[in-house]
Amino acid sequence: MSLRQDIRSISGDLDTQALLNHLITDRFPGKTVITASLRAPSICVLKMVADINPATPVVFCQRPPIFEESAEYRSQIVELLGLQNVSMNEGRETTVAQGDRDHCERMWVHYRDMPGRSFQLLHINDCLAEYQCWISAVYHVDPSPEPHNRVDVEGKLIKVDPLARWSKKDVQQFMSENNLPYHKMAKRQFNYKGKTDGAVYPMYHF
Repeated sequence: MSLRQDIRSISGDLDTQALLNHLITDRFPGKTVITASLRAPSICVLKMVADINPATPVVFCQRPPIFEESAEYRSQIVELLGLQNVSMNEGRETTVAQGDRDHCERMWVHYRDMPGRSFQLLHINDCLAEYQCWISAVYHVDPSPEPHNRVDVEGKLIKVDPLARWSKKDVQQFMSENNLPYHKMAKRQFNYKGKTDGAVYPMYHF
């Protein structure tokens, strides 16, 4: 039985909190890393991780410039959850280690003051190199309508999608039950009719 099959067989009936606890505490102690954004599904995962072990490494994936709203919200979440091992990554680590593969997070970069967004790949090879289990919780891309496995293999890493079984309603309910705040920009609305002044509008992640 492969490692992936073994973990799947053990974790198949576990809920998300129990799966994360198994990975962080039992299976890969000290060798598990979380990649995160500032979106609600990511905040749900960070809450569960903090309840298990707040010293678990968390890497926030964001490209500069980091706008004030995002910096303030990130600080708020880190303090609220008591996260103790937090770093940032701009996703420019394109060198792939021998025998491994390129590890990326897929993210949307949004205009700050108008509709529109740009899809980007953030290469995060160096920051994952010392770990064996990668819990990928950026969640910028809408989940597939078809259910998929939470545990897979990517190169030398066990890669985990902890919310593979969650719906948007599940996320909203978890945020509400745990009194978790949303990013200010999460529900923004525009009164945009088109700009033709040639200005360049800044973009941001959340």
